Amino acid sequence: MIYLKERVLKIISISGMLSVLIVVIMGALVTNTGSAYGCGNNWPLCNGQVIPNAQAHQTWIEFSHRVVSGLASILVVIQAIWLWRPFKKVWSGRFLIIASVFFIFLQAFLGMAAVVWGQSSVVLALHFGISLLSFASMLLLTCLVLEFGKPHLKLFQFTVHKAMKWNFILMGIFSYILIYSGAFVRHTESSLGCRDFPLCNGHIFPEPLISKAGVQYLHRVLALVLLLWLVWTLIVVYKRYQSQAQLFTVVFFALIFVLLQAVSGAFIILTKMNLLFLLLHAFFVTGFFGLLTVLILFCSRPQAK
Repeated sequence: MIYLKERVLKIISISGMLSVLIVVIMGALVTNTGSAYGCGNNWPLCNGQVIPNAQAHQTWIEFSHRVVSGLASILVVIQAIWLWRPFKKVWSGRFLIIASVFFIFLQAFLGMAAVVWGQSSVVLALHFGISLLSFASMLLLTCLVLEFGKPHLKLFQFTVHKAMKWNFILMGIFSYILIYSGAFVRHTESSLGCRDFPLCNGHIFPEPLISKAGVQYLHRVLALVLLLWLVWTLIVVYKRYQSQAQLFTVVFFALIFVLLQAVSGAFIILTKMNLLFLLLHAFFVTGFFGLLTVLILFCSRPQAK
C-alpha cells in the first residue's frame, strides 16, 4: 500500500511538472499565433460559451491553453495538499510547495487579466517569466518527490565553494532579466527589428538605437554575455570539481540549451518568424532555466553528516 501511494505521488508530480511545461509552450503558441483574444474578452467562458463552437483556429488554441492550464493547476494543488504534511521536515520542501501553488495561480491571474482588462507589453512579458518560475518550482519539487522515502538517494548533491554558489545565483538573476528581455522583444513586436544575423540590418550597431531594432539588439547582447559566462563556468567546474561529474553534466547541458536557444533565435530571424523555431526557442529557454534552478537550489543543500 505504501509503495502504491509513493508511485501515485510520483506520477502526479511528474504529470504536474510536464503539464506546466506544456502550459509554458502553449503560452508561446498563443502569443505567436495571435490567439490571445481567441475567446474574446471573456474569462473563464470562451466567447460566452463553456465549450466554443467557433471555427477560427485562434479560438481553439486559446481554449486549449486554458484547459491545460486548469488541469495543471489541479495537479499542482493535489500535489501540494498531499505533500504538505510529509514534507514538513524535507529540506526546502514546504517552500517549493508554496512556490508551486503561488506561481501557477499568479500566471493564471496575469493571463486572465490580459484577456479581460488588457495589459501592457511589460506585464505580458512578465507573464512568461512567471510561467518559467512555475515550471522551475515544479521541477525542483519533483526532484524532491523522487528522492522522498529513500534516505540514501540524492538526485543532485553538489559540493561547491561559496563563490560558485553565488556565481549560479547571479547567473540566475541575470538569466531572468535576459528571459524577460526576450519576452519583451516578442510583446513589443520587435522580433524582426533586426532582419539579419549576426548583423542588425547590415550594421554592427542598430540605427537608431532607441527602436525595435535596439530592443532586439539588447537581447542579443545579453544572450552573448550569458553564453560566454556559461562557457567560463563550465571551464572552472571542469578544472576545480573534477570529482563531481554530475555537476559538470548539468552545467554542460545548460550550455547546450543556451546554444540551441541562440540557434533557434537566429532561425526565427532568418525564417521570418517560423512558428516551429518560435516554439523551440521557448522550449530551450524553459529547459535552460530549469537546469539553472537545479544548480542554484541543490548547490545550497546542506551536506549530509
